[in-house]
Amino acid sequence: MVHPDRMVDDSQIVTHPDPVWRDRTNFIVRLDLAQHDEPGLWEQCWTHTDDQQQFEMCCIPFRTYGISLGDVLYVEPDNGAHRVVAKSGRRTIRFLVTDDEAAHRDHDQLHGALVERLGCLVEFHGMHYAAIDIADAQQETGVIEVLAPLVTAGKLIWEWADPPPPS
Repeated sequence: MVHPDRMVDDSQIVTHPDPVWRDRTNFIVRLDLAQHDEPGLWEQCWTHTDDQQQFEMCCIPFRTYGISLGDVLYVEPDNGAHRVVAKSGRRTIRFLVTDDEAAHRDHDQLHGALVERLGCLVEFHGMHYAAIDIADAQQETGVIEVLAPLVTAGKLIWEWADPPPPS
């Protein structure tokens, strides 16, 4: 949803090959990441819209901050500028596996712990990078417990991409 006159180099667009709510999707938007301190980069996000004015996120953002699965956004059609109109109550944690050997060796185990044991929705971008949907406090605690040993071992770093509000 970026004006055709504003062509973008495909290598500067982060895409979602397997969005978690693909079945809800009816529109793809391109978010400008300049407002997230990444000028020249874009994130192509799968969304649902009834009016092409407001867009419900159907993927877990890899690069944008302050946006989670199910949030509703307003997106400027000409330039990809965006703002949150309504929060879903969900949050996002992202991680990067910094140890290449661990990324390949532990991928299935990590995926199983997050998805099968904790019931999280997860989107991977290759073997090293993932965004995790946090639906509730129980998932939050579980995800941090799963990631903590890998952080301690120096094999992984993680961040809140859309943290819970301060209590």
